[in-house]
Amino acid sequence: MSEDQYPFPLAIQTVLPEDYRETSFRAKLELLQQLGFSGIELNMVRPEQVDPLDLKALLADYGLRMTMFASGATANAEGLSLSHEDESIRAASIQRCIEFVDIAAEYDAGVIVGFLKGSAGAGKARARALFRDSLGQLEPHVRKRRVPLLVEATNHYESSVANTLEEAAGFFKGFENPYLRILPDTYHMNIEESSMFGALVKYGDLYKSVHLSDNNRFFPGLGAIDFSGILRFLKEAGYSGGVGIEGNIRDSFEEDLRASMSLLKPMLLQLQD
Repeated sequence: MSEDQYPFPLAIQTVLPEDYRETSFRAKLELLQQLGFSGIELNMVRPEQVDPLDLKALLADYGLRMTMFASGATANAEGLSLSHEDESIRAASIQRCIEFVDIAAEYDAGVIVGFLKGSAGAGKARARALFRDSLGQLEPHVRKRRVPLLVEATNHYESSVANTLEEAAGFFKGFENPYLRILPDTYHMNIEESSMFGALVKYGDLYKSVHLSDNNRFFPGLGAIDFSGILRFLKEAGYSGGVGIEGNIRDSFEEDLRASMSLLKPMLLQLQD
């Protein structure tokens, strides 16, 4: 299935295994190809050890490209935080994020800043000020490399920084950098936004990717969110960006994804008509 058979380019987030040419990962890529995916967002614990040319060639064999470098796995493994009180940790996180931008540039991909923003805790105002300072140090390199840096709005149980789309967008004031973007995620929006559609409309010029994740953090269709309404809304709003599936695994990657796509595929194809 080609990319244009869906109204939005479809991606999914997963972890890149160290031996990514192994049979099990190839089987995952083959499944994505069968289901009409065109992109993949990859968490890489050790991204500098991956050969971009080799990985791009492997993905291309299945009609896929890496659309996003998902920084969460590396941030978690290395204890990174762009809003940490400890100046040395924050400086190391900024430097690492600069490296992520350089890595993403090799794939013509963006960098997702979710967990990397920092965890939840006391002193929200302080955490947000420190994150804004870190973003200011990253912004020139993002502009130079022309790599989208996506600040994901995550719920207040997970982070003190950027819980809503409004808060995420607020960090960009004064930069006028088209590569600084927000990343809406339906799981987090379901918790934080008073009006999911209202927020998506208001900040529509700041995102080109939307994460689809159900209210229980499983894949779309394995919970209670009305994805038909969300997809129809995006289509009617003239949204031309991509959508990415993200979530925890309930049974297995294949079982969960097939169940999710049994719901999403008819919705997407109906919108394409």
